[in-house]
This record gives sequence, structure tokens and C-alpha cells, in this order.
Amino acid sequence: MGLRERKAERTRAALHTAVIELAEQYGYEAVTVEQIATHAEVGTSTLYRYFPSKDAILLAPIADSVGSLAARLDSRPPDESLETALEATVQDELRAQQAVRDQVARLRAQLDTAPGPRARLWDLLAQQRGLLEAAIARRAGVPERELWVCLTAHQATTIIHIALDRERTAGDTTPYDELAEQLIDLLAAQSAGSTATRR
Repeated sequence: MGLRERKAERTRAALHTAVIELAEQYGYEAVTVEQIATHAEVGTSTLYRYFPSKDAILLAPIADSVGSLAARLDSRPPDESLETALEATVQDELRAQQAVRDQVARLRAQLDTAPGPRARLWDLLAQQRGLLEAAIARRAGVPERELWVCLTAHQATTIIHIALDRERTAGDTTPYDELAEQLIDLLAAQSAGSTATRR
């Protein structure tokens, strides 16, 4: 990464930190773009070079990682089974989130109270899931429209979001990747029980 790219990354991070800190102090809806720029020690014109809106600043970490799941799955060894590769993908994603757990919790707390960015969040999650569906289909050598591909992508992303929300909703401080392992085991047990019942 060159000097210009590092500077841009620092500026984007400073703006995101600013909107979180101001929102925690005044409430997200009350915070203005001008306040964010001042808090981050940049000009308003600089802010708009990086982000089109306040919502985009808040959602930047999520928007920047929309393709991460698909990329992780694509990078798994080609001789791995889809199940093994996908489990490793979910675990790796959650370990990355664990490294910034406090920032994740602060962002998700703001999304609980901000309807505008929360609506945009659903669009980003749909993009993430769509990219993962494409990666699953590529790995399996099947069309993306296959129903099981859609179901598998939904299960993987649901595991991630339950793990990320668990501390906020239930006070559970278990590491994200361990929560994912528990959820995967639960799904496997439910599937086995359902199969036994059908027999």
C-alpha cells in the first residue's frame, strides 16, 4: 500500500471513529456532517471526497467488507470439501471481527437506533450474501440459482450475524469463532434429528 492509500485509509478511519464518538455523545440523528469533519480534523470537502453521506461513514466497515466472505471462500484450497471450506471461511471472518470486537459492538449499537443506515445495512447484507452464493456455486460447479446454494449462503451469513449480535442481545462474551462452532454443531444436530424423524 502506497503513502496516498495509507493516508486515505487513515482519513476514512478517523471519520468513522468521529461519527461513532459523536453519536454516542449526542445521538446519531443529531450529528451533522460538519460536526463529523471537525471532530476528525478534516474539511467538509475532504469528507465528501471519501463519503457521500453520514450513513455511508457509519456503515463504512461493513461496506468495505461486503466481498470478504466470498474472497475467503475462493482462497480456500481447491481440494477441500465445500463444507470444510465454508466452515473455515466463517471462522476466519469471525476471528477478524473478534480483533475489533469493541468497534463492532459500538457500530451495531448505533445501527439499533438509526433507521436510515439500518435500512441501507440490509442492502449491504444482501450484496454480501449474493457474492457468497456466487462463490459457493463456483466452488461446487453448479448454477447460482440452485436452491441449496441460496440456503447454504443464508445459513453461513446467519451464523455470523448471530455471533456478532450475541453479546449485545444476551450478554454472551464468548469469542465469535467459538459461538460459530456452537451454532454449526446445533445446525448439524437439528439436521440429524430431522433426518431421523423423517425415517
